This record gives sequence, C-alpha cells and structure tokens, in this order.
Amino acid sequence: MEGWVHLLRQIAAVTWRRRWLLIAAAWGVCLIGWTAVWLVPSSYESKARLYVDTDAILTPLLRGLAIDSATASQLELMQKTLLSRPNLEKLIATTSLEAGVTTPQAKEALVSRLGQEIKISGEAHDLFTISYRNPNPERARDVVAALVNIFMENATGSDRSEMANAQQFLNQQIASYEGQLRAAEERRADFRRKYLDILPLESNGGISRLDSARAGVRDLEMQLRDATARRTALQQEAQNTPQLLPMGAIGSAGGASTAAAELATAEAKLAELRTRYTEEHPDVINARKLVDSLRTAVRSSPGGSMTGSAAGVSLSNPVYEQIKVHLVDIEASISSLQSRLEVAHKELERLEALAQAAPEVEAENENLNRDYNVIRKNYEELLARRETSKITSAADTGADKVRMRIIDPAQIPLNPVSPNRLMLDSAVLFAGIGSSIALAFLFYQTDRSIQNLGGLRELGFPVLGGISMISPVKRNAMSLQIASVATALFILIILYGGLAVRHIG
Repeated sequence: MEGWVHLLRQIAAVTWRRRWLLIAAAWGVCLIGWTAVWLVPSSYESKARLYVDTDAILTPLLRGLAIDSATASQLELMQKTLLSRPNLEKLIATTSLEAGVTTPQAKEALVSRLGQEIKISGEAHDLFTISYRNPNPERARDVVAALVNIFMENATGSDRSEMANAQQFLNQQIASYEGQLRAAEERRADFRRKYLDILPLESNGGISRLDSARAGVRDLEMQLRDATARRTALQQEAQNTPQLLPMGAIGSAGGASTAAAELATAEAKLAELRTRYTEEHPDVINARKLVDSLRTAVRSSPGGSMTGSAAGVSLSNPVYEQIKVHLVDIEASISSLQSRLEVAHKELERLEALAQAAPEVEAENENLNRDYNVIRKNYEELLARRETSKITSAADTGADKVRMRIIDPAQIPLNPVSPNRLMLDSAVLFAGIGSSIALAFLFYQTDRSIQNLGGLRELGFPVLGGISMISPVKRNAMSLQIASVATALFILIILYGGLAVRHIG
C-alpha cells in the first residue's frame, strides 16, 4: 500500500511541475478536435413512405379470369429494380445532381454513389420507405420526391407497356396459327376426299365405309342363315303335316273330333312361330311338343283309322296350306337376301382392294389428325390468353386495380442526422483529458530528478533530515497556482458545455 502511495506522490509531483504543459496539451487536443468536428459537413435526411393498395374487392372477382399483376412478388421486384441504372440516370437528369457532373467518369461515380446512398426499406409487403442523405436539405428532398415519382410511373406504366407488348405478340402468334390451321384443314379435307371410302367418317360415328360394308355383309349372312333354317323347319313340318283330313274324323266321336281340331290349331301356331323364330326358341320347342302329343292322341283315338266309304272321303288340310304359303314367302326372302349379299360382297371386295392398295392411308390420316389437333389446341389456347390479357388490361387501366398512396411525402429536413456532434465533442473532451494523463505518465517514466528524502537515501548517501520550503508567501502562491489550473480546466468544461447546449438546442 505504501508503495502505491509513494508512486502516486511521484506522479503527482511530476504532473504538478509540468502542469501548464499538460493543460496546454488538453486544450490543444480539444480545440483541434472541436474545430474538426465543426468543419465536418452536416448530412440531412429526407424520407417518404408509400403504401400500395391492391383492391380487395376487384382482385377476387378477377381471379381465374385475369392475370394477377399486383402480387407481393411484383411489388418486391419493383422495389429492387427501382435503383437500376436507367432509373438513377433519369433521377440525375431530373434533379440538380447533374450540375456538378462534367465527365463520364464523374457521372459513373455519381450513379454508383446514389445506388449506395439511397435506402429502400420495407415495413410490410405493401408499405415501404425511401430515404436519402445529402449535405443540402433541399437536394435531399428533391431526390426522394423524384424517386417517388419514378416509382409511381414504373408501377402504373410498366404493366400497361408489358401488357401491350404481350397482346401484340399474341396477335402475331394467333395470325400465324390461323394460317397454319387453315392449311391443315385443307390438307385434311383433300386427303379425306381422296380416300373417302376407307377412312372413318365423323357423320357415321367414326366408322369407315369399309367397316360398314363388313358389318353389312356379316348381318346379311346371319339373316340368310336364319332364313335358311326357317325354310328347313317349314319343309320338315310340311312333310309331317297331312295334305288332307278324312271326313270320318269329323263325324266320329266327340273326343276324336276335338283332338283333331286342337291338332290343326297347334300345327297352325307352330307354323306361324317358325316363320318368326328358330327351332331353338323356347316357344317353338313348346309348340312342337304340343303338336307331337296331339298327333299321338289323334292316332290313338277310335276314329284315327277308318275304312270304307267314310274313310275315302277327305278334305284339304288348312294347316298344310298355310305352311306352303310360308314356304313361298321364305323362299322369296332367301332369294332377296342372296342377291343383296352378292352385291355387298362385291362392294366389300372393291373397298378391301382399295385399302390394300394404300396401306399407309390410316397412318397418314393419324398424322394429319394429330398435327391438326395440336395446331387447333394451340390456336384455342392463344385465343383464350388474348381474352385474358384484355380483361387484365381493362382491370389495370379502367378499374384502378392498384392504388398507390403517399403516406408521408418528402419534406425539407430541418435538423441534420449526421454527424452526431454532441457525441464527437464529448469524445474530443475525453481525448484531451486522456492525452494529458498519458503525457503525465510519460513524463514520470522519463523523469530522473529526486523528489523527496527517500530518493536521496536510495542513492546511498546519509541523510540527516529535510528543510521544508513552505511559508505563508509560498502557501499563497501555491493556492494561486492551484486556482489558475482549476480555472483553466473549468473554462475548458464551460466551453464543452456551450457546444453541447448548442447541439442539443
């Protein structure tokens, strides 16, 4: 502890001896520093806040019909491209910044500096601030106001210009595809006229004449087979049906007469069914079983076999006559079907020969249809996109789809934002005091004088004692010197206080 006290006393002694030099150093540093701070030019900042309002009513109504050009991504893109070189050059031309630009190099440096000094900060996706600092407050305001105007022009004019270019491009493409579509339709029509017989017809459900001819032949063959089967069945029935009916059967007992009548009715019904159905039809099978059973009953009846004059008398069987009529009709039908089938076969042979002569027709037809469908699809999509662009253009220009509002316009700043002179003046004061302390410590390190009796004893000489030089006169002089030093420091503090009040006020 005594060592530290001894050290402090030595430093204080050195500081007191060099007090005016230390005070001069503090004053010199402060005066030079405050002068430098005063010479630093002030920087004024002007700001403007913009709000972009996308219509909350019109946008949902147009969703799916028009292109949504007022999205957050496009607003962000506008903010990022606002400081592009063309916009900055336009900004320089519309403000007083161009006055000091005389060379291309100076203009390039000014453009680069503006791109760094202009700040665009977003508070939300639709609210952002544009700020700029300049030593001239009016120039700062002019730059921000001009930049706001450029932004609004870009926001309202870029979409319209791009939409006009897009519509022009769509019109050109539609005209081109329209010509291609007409040419494809003509090629397709000529090809169809050339190979009309073997190509599918839209009017016939996509079935060609060749396919129709094949289906017609198959149908006629089936009809002919059915007619032939019916004719065979009728011929067999005619063989099993007697041409005449004996009179004795009519005059015999009532049971035989009734059985004969029922047999005649059943045979007539069977003949009628065979004209309409095949032998495998359930109705034909049942009717045939009924006829067989009635024939058995007639043969087993007492009047089934008669002799004499009564048996020699007979009448014509009406059932047999009906079967013969049906046989004539079915023969005519078979003849007609054979004639029609012969004609159909000849037509089918002609069409198949034509198809074999041009095997690549179907493949070429598919290629033509595919090309035509692709061109038509692209053409229809272009038409739809053109209508969408018209709706979008009408929404952007006529319905005021996007509204931009300036919340805080650019103003001429009254107070500078930099430099912070109060902080710099305070730093200069602390630097002056610190320089005096550092200088005092440096003097202590280089001082080799003996300050007290202890220093003498360290030299190795015997010391008997010391004589104090303090006297009333010396004490008054010491007090005056202390007051002078305090006054110098106080004046320095007063000077700093005046600067601080000036900066705060």
